[in-house]
Amino acid sequence: MLNRKDKIVTSPNVKRAGFWEFYHGEYASEHKHPANVALHIVGTIAGLALIAASFLVIPLWWALSFPIIHAGPGLIGHRIYDRNERIGDARITRTDYPLYWFIIANHLLTARISGRLIGLRLP
Repeated sequence: MLNRKDKIVTSPNVKRAGFWEFYHGEYASEHKHPANVALHIVGTIAGLALIAASFLVIPLWWALSFPIIHAGPGLIGHRIYDRNERIGDARITRTDYPLYWFIIANHLLTARISGRLIGLRLP
């Protein structure tokens, strides 16, 4: 029987690495194929454009499609190019890292690649 102090507070699948260890380790290892990376960038830029357009041009309720527009191309990229049998194709159900880390990592990847294309050196 577990004592009160031995009780597990979080899911046993959640890893305790920091964000940068996650980004340079797990995330980088799952985003090696250039076409997969390109699809992630397309999805991130399309999602951000959708949010901006929903505030400026199109009806605001269209912003509800953000998760599909933002994550869809990346999921397709993983299905076609960077498959991982351990994780499976339904990557949005992962519990080994916080979901928002994947969103931040996608935006960071987009910023780094876009910056490189225009000559900036981002960390």
